[in-house]
Amino acid sequence: MSPMTYKYMNVSVENGVGILQLNHPEKRNALGWELHEDICTQLAAWAYDDEVAAVLFIGNEDYFCSGWALDVLQGTGTAQTGSDERTRFVELATKLMVAIYDYRKPTVAAVAGVAPGYGLDVANMCDVTIASENAAFGSTQVKYAMNGFYHALERKVGAQNARRLYFTGDPIPAAEALRIGLVSEVVPVGTLRENALRVAKQIAEAGPELLTVLKEVALRAGHMDPVGALNYELRVTADLVSRDLFTRRIEDGLARLRAGQSKATERLAR
Repeated sequence: MSPMTYKYMNVSVENGVGILQLNHPEKRNALGWELHEDICTQLAAWAYDDEVAAVLFIGNEDYFCSGWALDVLQGTGTAQTGSDERTRFVELATKLMVAIYDYRKPTVAAVAGVAPGYGLDVANMCDVTIASENAAFGSTQVKYAMNGFYHALERKVGAQNARRLYFTGDPIPAAEALRIGLVSEVVPVGTLRENALRVAKQIAEAGPELLTVLKEVALRAGHMDPVGALNYELRVTADLVSRDLFTRRIEDGLARLRAGQSKATERLAR
């Protein structure tokens, strides 16, 4: 299938990874009307595409996303027209945030430069965030008399760290983001794309059939009580071991073990 073309976004597929690159340099990839719609459209196109097992969100090596397009938030025309436009934009933002957070396949965000406000929120809605050493993260909406997405912060960094970020709006550097769990890895400047793609490809190796099941577990199990989660995950196990995919993978794994090449530890040895 030929890739779709967009005005402010480049898309491609590499080794099972759908790469969604924001590309609106005049706005430092701020999310206005068009980018919101285009991201949702592309995610929907990849959702049931077996060529795509995981999705990578990236800007460039200097910046990821500068947040909401403030000129849209400010509005134009009469006060009533501006209010209507803002309401419509909030509804569109809800559509995008839910589309990313509840996406049926794993998502990786690759962040360089300052990721303020909504840029931070987009990264937080993804499952894994990789940061360049030049990255900084701030829930800056408070500085504009607005609110960021607190739940996405708290689920990654815990209540105390989330509330400090949420209440102050002050940015933190990549090293601090790693320390508190906001990102999973910090990589040298200029190597963000290759390293984020490396992680996304490692995830994509599991394939779309398995990963859609694992993503569902990751989304739901954390909101259950411990015993309920255990029972739910064991039902998932029962489903998976009944599939042809399990039969093929276990046979391959046993063959590798007999050859002294354990698949479970292959990257540990690198």
